[in-house]
Amino acid sequence: MTVRRCLAGLLAALAAPGALAADPALGDGTAAALRACRAEAGDDARLACYDRAVDRHLSFDFAGRGRESTAVFTSPGPFRVRYRNEDVIFVIYIYRTSGKLVRSYGTGPGEGHLDVETSGEFYIEVKATGTWKLWVTPLPASG
Repeated sequence: MTVRRCLAGLLAALAAPGALAADPALGDGTAAALRACRAEAGDDARLACYDRAVDRHLSFDFAGRGRESTAVFTSPGPFRVRYRNEDVIFVIYIYRTSGKLVRSYGTGPGEGHLDVETSGEFYIEVKATGTWKLWVTPLPASG
């Protein structure tokens, strides 16, 4: 499922009476963001606003120190893992829940990102000598 399909589903839900009433599946922040997008006057601005709202809804982050694994997460499409590392050793492994390695990368201190061009259920293992943070977001659409 692509971000555009998710957006189409959210837009269809908006057309229903009472849409965006307290919906625990969306959360207060996402519902508020969608209400703000609905108020956008121009078509291009409204679509861009909805795209940002969907990206935020499908995004999450993890933080840790040393060696840790994230919780399992589901990505409905390709995704980007942005990272920030505070120490000299930082190795990241992205696995499918089956245990199959999808991507790995090692670096020193700093920031960067890895792209994963597939969907599914994943977890990330980090081996580092200091603190780190990961942000998982839908991969920006090309073209």
